[in-house]
Amino acid sequence: MPGLRLHVLTQLLKAEHLSESHGSGIMKLHGEENGAVMAMLEKNPLWAGLDRKDLKAIVKVAMERKFETGDIILGRGEGGVGFYLIRDGSVEIKSDGNILAKLGPGQFFGEMAILDNMPRSADVVAAEPSRCLIVSEWSFKALISDNPRIALNMLQEFARRLREANKSQNPAATPQ
Repeated sequence: MPGLRLHVLTQLLKAEHLSESHGSGIMKLHGEENGAVMAMLEKNPLWAGLDRKDLKAIVKVAMERKFETGDIILGRGEGGVGFYLIRDGSVEIKSDGNILAKLGPGQFFGEMAILDNMPRSADVVAAEPSRCLIVSEWSFKALISDNPRIALNMLQEFARRLREANKSQNPAATPQ
């Protein structure tokens, strides 16, 4: 029983940290916003093949936050408290001042740190006014545990990203 209490306390502290570190601009989605988010998810290859139940599960646990141009959404070296889906706008993934990638609506970031509990590997900065959906670490883990199709789709996207990274490191390499 003490282990369970410690786990619950840890999760509450992480939720409080998410609220504090990202300000009061975090809000739950309501009504017609849910439908718009579901439509966005359905169009993205990452979520292709998921049924409405899986998409609703994602929307149910998501919170939304707005960012202005230049806002640092995530800092390199920070712990992972959330997984982010870009709803509107765009972000740049940066390391040592270099832009590694630019992501837009329907794309995601922050998944690595919440999967392996390692510090963030890069900064994520809003390239323009943006809205992101945030799924907390504990909600994310419960989501993929309860909805294996979501986990499978994400693994396929991770593999695609890894192949792209490998290709950019070694353009002469052939796909495996």
